[in-house]
Amino acid sequence: MLLSVTLLALGLQLPTSPVLESAHMGRRGACTQAAAALVATALAPLAAHADVRGVNENRPTNEKDCNALLTRLGYAPMKVSGGFSPLVQFIGFDKPANIDGFKAKERAFQSPLLVRFLYPSGWLVESPSVTENGEAGNIGANNYIKGDSATFAAAPLPSGEKLTTLSKPFFQSWLSSQMTKDVFEDVKVKKISTVTQPDGTEMLIISFGYTLLTRAGFTVLRQGVASATITDNAVVGIVTATTALRYKELESQLMTICDSFRAYQVKDPSFVLGMTA
Repeated sequence: MLLSVTLLALGLQLPTSPVLESAHMGRRGACTQAAAALVATALAPLAAHADVRGVNENRPTNEKDCNALLTRLGYAPMKVSGGFSPLVQFIGFDKPANIDGFKAKERAFQSPLLVRFLYPSGWLVESPSVTENGEAGNIGANNYIKGDSATFAAAPLPSGEKLTTLSKPFFQSWLSSQMTKDVFEDVKVKKISTVTQPDGTEMLIISFGYTLLTRAGFTVLRQGVASATITDNAVVGIVTATTALRYKELESQLMTICDSFRAYQVKDPSFVLGMTA
């Protein structure tokens, strides 16, 4: 229900096709748009205050505490740019939650991971949480009202491949893997660039676009950029996207998110659990 309302809000509040942009909305359409925006505004804070259980329950949220945790674990601290906040979270510390009582979604990585990146201050953070059913949820940050998002993605590294040999069809599937809750089509990988970050991290920067189909029957053209690297024999990264209309405005912010992404294999989960208890 939350997804359909959110998609409705995005489809109506941010039309992107030439037909929608030039059409005159009737009284009914204007009322529907206003209602969708109000509902999305009301629901968004619920995501910010959702209960998080497990290793991320007491996660650090400011620059000092995030960097203290990274340093204690032997990783380099983050430099937080103005207008951004740091995100440091763990994923994979418990068995995957089953889907229907029997099936569980398999992870691309074997060991728990520590994921970190920067995101624009004010975006709502999503965290994996643990219940008696296992670990569910993903790592991400979103501006739900305007349709801006940053989402963690992972897929197994194909046998015999390395980061620089991965193809556009592989990344088309990789990008689609974190869109499974959406109705989408025409995922197109536009460009893949190899980048070596100042700390020596080799990653790929992937530019892409796709079409989001809303429950209201509208289409929303979306555009984004992602960064990917290899950790624990998996292709992991952060996928950022917004509407095509907003992309130029947000491009530098999305690139900051991508450049700041790192994922580290946690070799001693018990040590981390002791630190965060």
